This record gives sequence, C-alpha cells and structure tokens, in this order.
Amino acid sequence: MGRAFWITTSWDDGHRLDLRVADSLDRYGLAGTFYVAREYLDASERLTEGEIAQLSARHEIGAHTLVHPVLVQVDEPTARHEIEGSRDWLQQVTGRPVAAFCYPKGLYNATSRALVAEAGFTAARTVALYQLDAGNDPLALPTTVHIYPFPLRPTRSWHARFEPVRRILPHVVRLHLPLFALRSWRTMALSLLDRAASTGGVWHLWGHGWEVERYGMWTDLECVLKAASRYPEAHCVTNSELVQEVFSRDERRD
Repeated sequence: MGRAFWITTSWDDGHRLDLRVADSLDRYGLAGTFYVAREYLDASERLTEGEIAQLSARHEIGAHTLVHPVLVQVDEPTARHEIEGSRDWLQQVTGRPVAAFCYPKGLYNATSRALVAEAGFTAARTVALYQLDAGNDPLALPTTVHIYPFPLRPTRSWHARFEPVRRILPHVVRLHLPLFALRSWRTMALSLLDRAASTGGVWHLWGHGWEVERYGMWTDLECVLKAASRYPEAHCVTNSELVQEVFSRDERRD
C-alpha cells in the first residue's frame, strides 16, 4: 500500500467570487475551507450571511476574524474579541460548529495561538509555503502553493517583484523541482501535486477568489483542479478534516 496522500484547498477573506471557486471545486470533487472575515471587504464584495450559510452546506467555513487585523499587532483583549467573535458569528450564521481558523496575513505568535486554542479551534492555517506535509502543529498549518502570479509579482518595486523567486529558491532542491516547474504558479502547483502523490503527504492549495479574478487566473485554476481530481488515491479533505486525519494517524503511530 502506498503512502497516504491528502489534497486540501483553502480560500481567504469571504469574497463573493468564492462562490465561483466553490463551483469549480464541486465540479472536480474537491474540498475547500473558506475563511470568512465579517467586515474586511466592502459590503458589495463580501459574501452575504445567506450565501455563507449556503456555502457551509457544500464546503467548510472557517473563521478569519471580524475585521481582519494582524493579530500580532493588536493587544490581547482585541485579539480575543476578533477570534472568539468570528467563531460565534459564523456558528450563528451557519448553524454549524466552526473548527478552523486562519490567521490574517498568516501572522501569529504564542499569544494569538493560545487564544485560538482557547476558542476551541482544532485547526489554524498560516501562509507558510512549499510544504508537502501538515507540519507538527495543527494550529500552525503550512501550505504548498499560493495562487498568485509567479515567478514575478505584478508590482513596480523591483525588490518585491522578485520576492516569489527568492522565497522558492531554498526549496527547489529539497522538493526536487525541475526548472520548468518555475515557469508559473500553475506549473509549480502541478509539479508539487505530482511530487506529493508519489511520495505521500499533503498538497495544500490556497488563494483568494478576488485575486484569481484580478490576475485572470481562472483558466489555470481549472487546469490545476482538474489535474488534482485525477488522483483517485487522494484523500480530498477540508482543513479541519486534514488535521483530524493526519494528527490522529500520528498519534496511533506513537
């Protein structure tokens, strides 16, 4: 029997374009966790409470704070209010338990992690990239690929423009990435997908529906999701299901 292989996806902020993302996931039999912030986006852009409730029947809804503050930059009472308030609001909207949380900007410290644990979340996601496992802390989940223009950022700052290249270079050898994989986020995602399938582990794709629209990446997203659906051995799970399966598996081994 081959090594276990999980596919999971997650989507941040709660933009109305997340409904289009959900349709694509459904088309290919994949699972998503949608991290929704209550008042981060303009009212005309964000999911309504009715849409959140409907989406929760198809995919997992996770908390992403109320107004999307960087938790390491606010005091503890504010962080607690943002974390617990987002949980309570989403549980009221969906009528379901909310088990997953995503740190705004992926930034956290010991205090915010402890508050997330106290709030009863069993999974929390960061924005750490280029990992093919779930890490060693269910409240600090890494990811594999961010859906974003690659290898160059669309910015006038030359320093920022080459940031994606600088970030991935230390991982190229470790991940056995061929050079052609660095042509685009799509080729990188497909190469890492094949790598995860062959070695076992986790392939975690994440992004923002509004960025997919802004940078015209819908066709590439469809290509990658279609490819992911062609691995019948994969466990296609939400973020909290990933934690439950991977960490309970590790505990049984211990």
